[in-house]
Amino acid sequence: MPHETVSLLLGVHNHQPVDNWDHVLQDATDKCYRPFLNLLYRYPGVKMSVHYTGYLLDWLAQHHPDLIALLKEMVTRGQVEVFTGGMYEPVLAIIPDEDKLGQIMRLTNRIKELLGAAPTGMWLAERVWEPHLVKFLAEAGVKYICLDDSHFNSVGLDDVELLGRYTSEEQGNMVDIFPISKQMRYLIPYAQPEAIIEYLRTIASSDGNRAAIYYDDGEKFGVWPGTYKSVFEEGWLEKFFQAIDTNKDWVKCQLYSEYVQQSPALGRIYLPTASYSEMLAWALPSKHINELDTAVHDAPKEYQRFLRGGFWRHFMVKYPESNNLHKKMLHVRRKVSKMTTKETEKALNHLWMGQSNDAFWHGVFGGLYLTNLRAATYKHLLLAENLADNALQKDKNFLHITTTDYDCDGQVEVLIEGAHQNLYFDPQEGGGMFELDYRPKAFNLLDTLSRRYEAYHEKLSIAVLEGEDDGAAASIHDRVVAKEKDLDKLLHYDWYRRMSLLDHFLAPDTTLENLYQQKYGEQGDFVNQPYTVKKAADNEVSMERLGRVWINGQEFPIRVHKRIVVRKDTAEAHIAYSITNEADDTAQLWFSPEFNVNLLAPDAPDRYYRILSAPLETTGAAKSGNGVALAERTETITDTRMVSRGELHGIPGIELVDEWMGLTYQLAFNRPTDVWRFPVETVSLSEAGFERVYQSSALFPNWKLSLAPGQTEEIVITQRISG
Repeated sequence: MPHETVSLLLGVHNHQPVDNWDHVLQDATDKCYRPFLNLLYRYPGVKMSVHYTGYLLDWLAQHHPDLIALLKEMVTRGQVEVFTGGMYEPVLAIIPDEDKLGQIMRLTNRIKELLGAAPTGMWLAERVWEPHLVKFLAEAGVKYICLDDSHFNSVGLDDVELLGRYTSEEQGNMVDIFPISKQMRYLIPYAQPEAIIEYLRTIASSDGNRAAIYYDDGEKFGVWPGTYKSVFEEGWLEKFFQAIDTNKDWVKCQLYSEYVQQSPALGRIYLPTASYSEMLAWALPSKHINELDTAVHDAPKEYQRFLRGGFWRHFMVKYPESNNLHKKMLHVRRKVSKMTTKETEKALNHLWMGQSNDAFWHGVFGGLYLTNLRAATYKHLLLAENLADNALQKDKNFLHITTTDYDCDGQVEVLIEGAHQNLYFDPQEGGGMFELDYRPKAFNLLDTLSRRYEAYHEKLSIAVLEGEDDGAAASIHDRVVAKEKDLDKLLHYDWYRRMSLLDHFLAPDTTLENLYQQKYGEQGDFVNQPYTVKKAADNEVSMERLGRVWINGQEFPIRVHKRIVVRKDTAEAHIAYSITNEADDTAQLWFSPEFNVNLLAPDAPDRYYRILSAPLETTGAAKSGNGVALAERTETITDTRMVSRGELHGIPGIELVDEWMGLTYQLAFNRPTDVWRFPVETVSLSEAGFERVYQSSALFPNWKLSLAPGQTEEIVITQRISG
């Protein structure tokens, strides 16, 4: 009887987001990357493919060159094969075609430089697959990639047909695709090594062509909760390597490149757009995720393969903030494409760093919800934009206003772009300002996130407090842990997208608390409804809406006109509101435009609120309401942190100070003004469990107005950023 054997193809993908904190990378190196390589080196019979994203690879080369030397030695002796990918781990499908090739070639060349080997395999970020990618992969010299077995199951292949590789093509360009075994992903590193060996016995064959295919996050080996203890302290990984060695007579541990040379492809395949099954579920509207889980659970096993989630690009519909990041990237790309100076390569590198995938989506990882990831993405996009505009603009103190369908929703947005600041407006969404870039610091102050329902909020009530669980290693998909108590009390959902210059008319019984909880009464129809653009030229944007305010059951037609005049020589904008009562009766109004500012650190002592002691100097740019009547100032802020909430009465203005960045954001008013403030905090899920994340500080200057029929009230706010 022929001896049955199986090829074991192992791979780990190691990734850190661009500009992640050094202490996080160091911790991952200490707990994962270093001990993993050290142990692998001791077992030369265990062969493995590895992938390091470009930012992590460069960081290791700079801070731990001995690990690069160790990796190079294992490559040289034929134990390790290094996969390429996009340099900064972009989702290739959503970036411009020239960047697809550029990012892959950048990492390929970096691997050659550091490790002396030309990679032929590639890791596809988040396994986000679209069929047109074959052409670009082939053009970049990629011979084979790994995708999930669920991709293959969805087109009708059985698991027994997924024990090898298939060939796909696009316009005659060909790439081989290996189906990653979901069963192997869930066994490693959680099941006992003996159980994995027993699984391998079930798929061994007499011809030796079958392969057990594993490729997954390297951080599962030491960084994910509980895994450092199980993988290294309790010896799971060494036991696994020993088990492979012990059974090497029939378990052929091979590199992917070796398997390609020795075993034929199983056939031709055309796969639909997909990612791993969990990602496809996360991409669905949140209200439908649990419905998919129920459908899959209730369906007969043989039918489950045909039940799949959504489409990765839907994250840009699900989260407008993700779409904003993506369209900012495309906008900057168009500028960089026009550059022909020596700074072009530098701008291109910043652009590519701004394509890193982490901040564009959210699932069980923090992703889009993490403000430091979004801030890093905006920073690099703005640095690229600064370099491009510096090369392209003849007037170095330029200011332009354009109208364009910036976010690709079929409606026109208004962009003010200058040397000192960018202000982007969406007339269809309340005439709100959705981006505010302070260009000298490459920082978007309006980088916030609305509080939304997420499907995993249903599990918050059964979450175990961190430190009170059993500490055992478990898949992050199975963990239900909270980082602090009472997170359920923070579950407040916004009914509109958080922006600035959103115009509220508050009900008389509104309090700071019910405004914070989104349980207040909104009497107007202005917040997220269309405004008409009256002017978008020179240094001015003006918009108007004739809307309605309901007072004691009576409908009042109210006209709101807002005029934004920006200065060319500094980051200053004068915002003049004209509110007119078009009704035949007197209207008692409580008007409050909303502002949001994100200075990233809610509790840091170097980020704080401060009351303006005097108004900003006004200019002739805003014609009405320039006189400032200052009351005797008696208000103080007891808790000045960004995370604080409170009410201020009759103040001339307020500022948010960031000493760490060297930046100050100011609002000054043309009359003594009440200001309410509170933090916008979300409850999101990361690999470590449920956590509170500060998104921004919401500011509500507010005025109670009594307008006779036909009367107009003027309010002027001066917004200024300095640093």
